[in-house]
Amino acid sequence: MFLVVGELINSGRSEIAQALKERNEVLIRRLARAQAEAGGHVIDLNAEQSMENEVRDLQWLIGVVEDELSEDVRLAIDTSNPVAMEAGLKACSTPPVINSISNEKTNAGLIELAAESGAEVIGLAMGEHGMPKTADDRVEETRTLLEKCDRVGLDHGRLYVDMVCMSVGSAPQQGTQVLQAVRRARQELGIKTLTAVSNVSFGLPNRRLLNRTFLAMLVEAGLDGTIMDPTDKAMMDTLYASRALVGLDNYCLQYIKKQKERGTR
Repeated sequence: MFLVVGELINSGRSEIAQALKERNEVLIRRLARAQAEAGGHVIDLNAEQSMENEVRDLQWLIGVVEDELSEDVRLAIDTSNPVAMEAGLKACSTPPVINSISNEKTNAGLIELAAESGAEVIGLAMGEHGMPKTADDRVEETRTLLEKCDRVGLDHGRLYVDMVCMSVGSAPQQGTQVLQAVRRARQELGIKTLTAVSNVSFGLPNRRLLNRTFLAMLVEAGLDGTIMDPTDKAMMDTLYASRALVGLDNYCLQYIKKQKERGTR
């Protein structure tokens, strides 16, 4: 299954930051339901911008989303703060996805927490050297991350590694480097990969066109999941179509089902 992680409940977005301050349940419930009904498998929750209130705000988000979608909803707890992550894990009724661990020294506690949790994990192909620039950088950071996972007993089967997508507007070769990294991670390391596709278009016009084009290219390269807006119908249609075209949708059944839901022929 290709994992779709809904990205809309993120405190980095001004409307979510405001909703956290105002305890705007209506907005959070609406976004959670819309993402789930549009095909999101996991709802990402991020309250990092709340700073000293992160734990409290994260717990509130979990309670609201679980109440709206039932306790069976799969959540992703998106934080680099081990204290907030531990609080989020305890607050969830169903084991969430841990988003995200990395090779940064400050992330060591999160890796151990992830190993103990038994949850699925999103890791970042980056570390102390900052954002990776090349496919080689991403593959080497992934190797290092896998070694750290081995030391703490985190099974590779539970791990998706984010290949760290960046804007081609400021770094024109980044699209190619991410595609190469996805292919190599599968071929050389045998691990699942994921990325936040929309980062590729930051600062450019008609971002949705770039996002869905890049998503189709990533699917062909072997990507296993993405952090995206599942309410973007064109983006979701591109996902189903590209998986059908590269033989990942047996007899195009998922594609056909989605087109019937859309009322198309």
